[in-house]
Amino acid sequence: MSVDSQPESSKPLAHVEHLKQISDGLGGFLLDELADLSTDHISEDAHQLLKFHGSYQQDDRDSRRERKQQGLGRAWSFMVRTKFPGGRLTAEQYLLADELASAYANNTLRITTRQDFQFHGVGKANMKPLIKALNERWVTTYGGCGDVARNFMACPVADLLPGHSYDYQALARQISDRFMPESTAYYEFWLDGEKVLVDGTRVQVQPKRDEAFYGPTYMPRKHKMAIGLPHDNCVDIFTHDLALEAVLAADGALRGFNLLAGGGLGSTHGKAETFPRLADRVGFLAPADAMRAIEAASAIYRDEGDRTNRRHARLKYVLEERGVQWFRDELAARLGAPLAPPADVPQYQAHDHLGWQRQADGRWLVGVWVENGRIKEQLKAGLRAVIEKARPEIRLTAQQNLILANIEPAQKARVDAMLSAYGLLIGCDPLSALRRYAMACPAMPTCGLAVAESERYLPDLIGELEQRGYGGERVWIRMSGCPNACSRPPTAEIGIVGRSLNLYNVYVGGSFAGTRLARLYRENVRANVLADVLAEALDQWRRERAPDEQFGDWAARALVPA
Repeated sequence: MSVDSQPESSKPLAHVEHLKQISDGLGGFLLDELADLSTDHISEDAHQLLKFHGSYQQDDRDSRRERKQQGLGRAWSFMVRTKFPGGRLTAEQYLLADELASAYANNTLRITTRQDFQFHGVGKANMKPLIKALNERWVTTYGGCGDVARNFMACPVADLLPGHSYDYQALARQISDRFMPESTAYYEFWLDGEKVLVDGTRVQVQPKRDEAFYGPTYMPRKHKMAIGLPHDNCVDIFTHDLALEAVLAADGALRGFNLLAGGGLGSTHGKAETFPRLADRVGFLAPADAMRAIEAASAIYRDEGDRTNRRHARLKYVLEERGVQWFRDELAARLGAPLAPPADVPQYQAHDHLGWQRQADGRWLVGVWVENGRIKEQLKAGLRAVIEKARPEIRLTAQQNLILANIEPAQKARVDAMLSAYGLLIGCDPLSALRRYAMACPAMPTCGLAVAESERYLPDLIGELEQRGYGGERVWIRMSGCPNACSRPPTAEIGIVGRSLNLYNVYVGGSFAGTRLARLYRENVRANVLADVLAEALDQWRRERAPDEQFGDWAARALVPA
């Protein structure tokens, strides 16, 4: 049922739905508030619209109490998020982002789990020059947040490695472009009414507010999509609203895609109607039909998603409540014919793409480890030096790491030496396996949704486990400061989710390859005993596991059986 055809007796629409309706194409009062530099923040209503432009309003939560005691307001700033389909950008775009992080943000870049960059600590007056400078080098923030299709994810290296003949990156870009909002309010404000084309030409945009696909109220909530490979599920394909699962022939050629629908990991503590869910296989389609199928499936979500309760507004709840067969039938009606039954796929694996790999064209790529995605200090200086010299293409990973690609054979030794000189780690000693596969969301002090620490705490927790002798274990640990699950703990072998300050729930039994959800193991665990709780489970695994049995597989069997 579409938004416009809801019966009068239905529940009232969520407030954000009203804001979208009156926003004049995501502009209106938002742009007026952004232009007013006499204040360092914007209203909450304007903030809801700002998300569509790729930004969240935040404040320094560490300073709230002290500032309140001093009679001061909050220390406001903004997070700005880019969109890099497939995590792909040029050396020049990376170097620009590095410069802008120093000039307009807090001198760090953060790689997200959706293959984006985030700039943190951006002052209100610095937002426009930052976003304008990015767009002048063909980097957008439009749709980085908000109720639209978010950054479209893909394996960052499948197009580079031997054995692949299909350009997944090109399809990621095409789908991303198709779901870009059409309203020109973004360009009118941030770019003074101009667009910069790939050849450097500047063109004046013709004002437009209508959205041919989205309509005036866009999607019910955020819409996440990806392309995934069973033999390399590096993008956690089952965690997305919609995804294309590659089905390969024996020689690696692409036969087609399974369409997946209804994944999503966020939930709300104490709200039973919210929960993580893995996507279902809906049907099989030819590569040429991918765009049409994704568009039709997205339209189902647009029309049938819950617009009355934002906690319940994701596509996963439509699938859960109406059933996979209902979704298949609805999709068939919109496409004019049903999809073929889903194809069988081989056993899943996942890679983080760290270290050196030879490309199909004879050049090299190297994956560089970035702890929790935060590029700062020596890492920031080292990456800049290497990228300035070698001019590689950059690929961002869903594990918050960074890949330097298309390195000429004659440059390999020099790049390797520079990585070593700057202490940049590429997946071997002294980086422990436990730390290599650990991930955390930003959480405190900037995220307004966080109820507990994550990025600032996880490195110390891993350090304590390393000191106790667990560093050599390849176990995927993910920590999130709240149940919105930005670091994807519900599919981790060990997922740690904040309950309140210094208090966490511990989940175990997800699979390393991302094909199974973890289940609750311990509730309300104090931060000061987290290491003890994890050590107890790891010790039991060491004693009881079958040969080569991974922690997640053992935990699903022994600790939290269904």
